[in-house]
Amino acid sequence: MMIAPIPIDEKERLAALKKYNILDTGPDAALDAIVQLASYICQTPIAAISLIDENRLWFNAITGLDETQTPRNVAFCAHTILHSEPMIVADARLDERFFDNPLVASASGIRFYAGVPLETSEGLHLGALCVLDRVPRELNQEQIKIMQVLANHIMAHLDLRLSHQQARQYINDLQLAEFIFDAASEAMMVSDAEDRIITVNPAFSLTTGYTRDEVVGRNPSFLNSGRQSNEVYQKILKKLNTTGHWNGELWNKRKSGEEFAEHLSINVIYNEDGTKRLHVAIFSDITEKMQSDELIWNQANYDHLTQLPNRRLLQDRLKQKIKLAHRLDQSVAVLFIDLDHFKEVNDTLGHNVGDQLLVQVANRVSQCVREADTVARLGGDEFIVVLSQINDAIHIDKVAKNVIEKLSQSFVIDGVELNVSASVGIAVSPKDGDNVEDLIKNADIAMYAAKNAGRGRFCYYEVAE
Repeated sequence: MMIAPIPIDEKERLAALKKYNILDTGPDAALDAIVQLASYICQTPIAAISLIDENRLWFNAITGLDETQTPRNVAFCAHTILHSEPMIVADARLDERFFDNPLVASASGIRFYAGVPLETSEGLHLGALCVLDRVPRELNQEQIKIMQVLANHIMAHLDLRLSHQQARQYINDLQLAEFIFDAASEAMMVSDAEDRIITVNPAFSLTTGYTRDEVVGRNPSFLNSGRQSNEVYQKILKKLNTTGHWNGELWNKRKSGEEFAEHLSINVIYNEDGTKRLHVAIFSDITEKMQSDELIWNQANYDHLTQLPNRRLLQDRLKQKIKLAHRLDQSVAVLFIDLDHFKEVNDTLGHNVGDQLLVQVANRVSQCVREADTVARLGGDEFIVVLSQINDAIHIDKVAKNVIEKLSQSFVIDGVELNVSASVGIAVSPKDGDNVEDLIKNADIAMYAAKNAGRGRFCYYEVAE
């Protein structure tokens, strides 16, 4: 195995790594969530956050692999931290750097690796966010970009945690030096044992819109957005009373009425006799981060043109509906819809008109189903409808006929009247399959039968004799 060379800035890098106080620490829910999201978006069974210390040891968060059964050898990530760009190894068995790597050598070993360095604002690499698979593969450009965005989120989270740790150190020691308190980028609020606000810092006013004079003496509950139930606040109070600290995410409300998401940490400071003296709250506005996370999720699960669920989300929903149908002794119907003569539209009028037509088709098909059903776009001019809680074929026939009728009506795009039709193939569980792959495949076969029968009609899947 070719060992990665020591980075030229190793001394400074290790100092930065220790500064964050994250080596050999307990689980971090935020880092675990990012690892799971990376695995889901890149469709790999394994993902991890590796932190490279002086002993070349690894793993702060991991999914899909038993860390305790894995050699603590970081040949992959040790190479990654030498570069600023993502490192992609399509097949480790073809890369001489990893011929003898114990993670690669076994029959079920790692074949694919993609890592993005975790870079501080000073340009030092602490480790890597990586995804791995036991089969050779590649990532597309969108997945690589999302990996880089997630790596930035990891560093933002570590920076926020570091600043919280530093602030808590001063607060817990009651060293609320004015210049530290006022200069902190995180909002701070100090309240007494009865939870009446004693003081706030400028970052609090900047975040909430309330001045210090407007909040002193008040209970912090005036910030509540109403999104959380009383039960949530009761759980927070119980945790503070039993452990003396709580941290998590809440939605609160600014003076303007605008709601914002915050990452909040609360610590209780006690008197020498054990009674409560102060509550110290530190929070940061994470609204943009949450919106960014939501955007990443939407991009990974929804078709950018029609805003319908894409293949990934379709497979997930169909899998759940099959499980539910099996439990309730019901059926799930999959309708595979393919537009007739769509290629002619693209060839004669251009892809822009074709795209507008697909959007209108998506809207019409969506009007034919119930709220509990799913309409998805596989790609091109292929759509899928999933009908759940089916007890007889009458409802399936009705939906299929309605789809065909709706799509046979003229479309008007840029003043031009267009006419297409649709061929629909139908597969029903459990008769035509009891898993996602079989149902979609057999509905596709039935769709081609509908095309061969003259188009503009629907056919059920039939087993070839």
